[in-house]
Amino acid sequence: MPLRHQERSSSKILIVDDLPSNLQLLSTALVEAGYSVRNAISGSLAIMEVATERPDLILLDIKMPGLDGFSVCRHLHNDVMTADIPIIFMSALDDVPEKLKAFSVGGADYITKPFQIPEVLVRIKHQLELQHLRQTLKAQNQKLRIILQQYEIAETQIYQNNQELEQRVLERTKELNETNQALQQEIYERQQAQAQLMHLAMYDSLTGLPNRTLLLKHLEETVQASQLSVYESSALLMLSCDRFKDINDTLGHQQGDQLLIDIANRITAVVPDNSFTVRLADDKFAILLPKLPDTAGIAPLVKRLQQGLTVPIKLGTYEVTVSANIGIVLVDSSYAQAEHVLRDASLALIQAQQKPQGWRIFQPEMHQQALQRLTLEGKLRQALRQQQLQVFYQPIVALTCAAATAPIVGYEALVRWQPEGTSDFMSPADFIPLAEESDLILQLGNWTFRTVCEQLSQWHQAYPSKPVPFVSVNFSVRHLQGEHFAQQIYTVLQQTQAQPAWLKFEITETLLIGDAQPVLETLAQLRRWGIQISIDDFGTGYSSLSYLKQLPVDTLKIDRAFIKDIKSDADTLKIVEAIVQLAQVLKLDVVAEGIETEWQAQQLVKLGCTYGQGYWFAPPLDSEAAWELLEKF
Repeated sequence: MPLRHQERSSSKILIVDDLPSNLQLLSTALVEAGYSVRNAISGSLAIMEVATERPDLILLDIKMPGLDGFSVCRHLHNDVMTADIPIIFMSALDDVPEKLKAFSVGGADYITKPFQIPEVLVRIKHQLELQHLRQTLKAQNQKLRIILQQYEIAETQIYQNNQELEQRVLERTKELNETNQALQQEIYERQQAQAQLMHLAMYDSLTGLPNRTLLLKHLEETVQASQLSVYESSALLMLSCDRFKDINDTLGHQQGDQLLIDIANRITAVVPDNSFTVRLADDKFAILLPKLPDTAGIAPLVKRLQQGLTVPIKLGTYEVTVSANIGIVLVDSSYAQAEHVLRDASLALIQAQQKPQGWRIFQPEMHQQALQRLTLEGKLRQALRQQQLQVFYQPIVALTCAAATAPIVGYEALVRWQPEGTSDFMSPADFIPLAEESDLILQLGNWTFRTVCEQLSQWHQAYPSKPVPFVSVNFSVRHLQGEHFAQQIYTVLQQTQAQPAWLKFEITETLLIGDAQPVLETLAQLRRWGIQISIDDFGTGYSSLSYLKQLPVDTLKIDRAFIKDIKSDADTLKIVEAIVQLAQVLKLDVVAEGIETEWQAQQLVKLGCTYGQGYWFAPPLDSEAAWELLEKF
């Protein structure tokens, strides 16, 4: 009976040879063949290895220092515990007396060196199979002896006391009946358990709705049906609820579970009876609408779903409301895989979350855009790893006059990326939002800050007698919300020897959304070190005067959108004037971004704006050009 692969892979082989090269060669070959291999470099070590863990077969070199192979074989065969281990001798001698001696001391086979690996493998396999057969035969013989003994005893008992045997047969029959009944009960219970497991695998335990696994099965059938008929189509709606996470985190998981149950009930109450409603995960649901005669009924259904979910839901003593975003994909003959339908519904849902109406129908370009964004994200990650990004510095000038040669007081650090294989820099508007949506914004911000600190230190070392201009560095809210952000800043300052007074951190007003207290404490810590704080794009975000009063800031930066329109829109000019006056009242500096004309600069000087920045004065420059420009002024 040949050994199965699993039995061969579990066979343990001990190789005994005083030459490491032979051990290495044989070990590699046997491990690749699936065997478990141990090695010993001498006869005494081989005996110790066998005592530690019994092998299934031994490859034994004859000529070794100390105990030779023959002595090892005699020792093992004199021990009843190891006498039956098959031993294959290995020797460079090919004479008959040597072979006869090997077999006389108990060897099972003999391999002449230099050996061929295929031959070794065949002989090992052969000996293992023989050993397996011997062990099987031994076991069968043992069983046969037991059976014969039992038969003789049974025959004697039958002869001596037939009545007693009959009674035992009756008792045994009863016992078998009882065992059979117990077995039938166990089979029934297992079938019930399997049915329950199948239900758990296919249905959501909280809402009782089918889950993603069962949806995929139905989608496969729907996709196959769409291939057969180009005149019929189905639709898959993917729905997610805003504010679920906030409600769940605030009121607890028990109330969150109840909310999901209510949402599921409202969905099933609105959708058609022949639809297939599924809970995918958390607050995400899907509705499969089969065999639509046309798509005209989808929009009214979507609106009914959204309206049904906006009705307040009672959770204990609280009343909450949620809103639904819905992505829609039409399942037609263009689809060949159910997973692609789910993918496109998810892409449509992402687009829906960015639209006021809260729903979108999938368009093929959405997938292309997603692939492009994924590709761009991969390239940006690579650019960060390979140091392909650059920091440019745009001058910030004192608005003592409107001239393009106004004195430079500092710079804003701006990241520039020239993707590999291109001749132009990519617009930050194309890759900064992508970074903000992922963890790349953290890596990008950290890299920019360290680069700026290193550049400031280089300027100071090269020109120790000249004052170092401050540089403004942008940080996202995710940076400021990091538990160890302040410590990371301190570490970089220590490593680069940059001074806190050389730096300004630019933040946006979105940090005021949610729990702002930890962020405010971090800003206060940075400010105590000497780092100044600026609010970037002031007036375009969460502008709260009460928060502004609490913020530890030094500067307001007026967004370029306001500066662009001050000539054509009198109201915008008034807004800019109000921001400048507000800053003056709060004793804050003001930086106007995006100044591109002399007229804009003149108006800002008249309004009392402290500082300006824009192409009227200078574009973003590399570090060398930035220092050269500073020296001119």
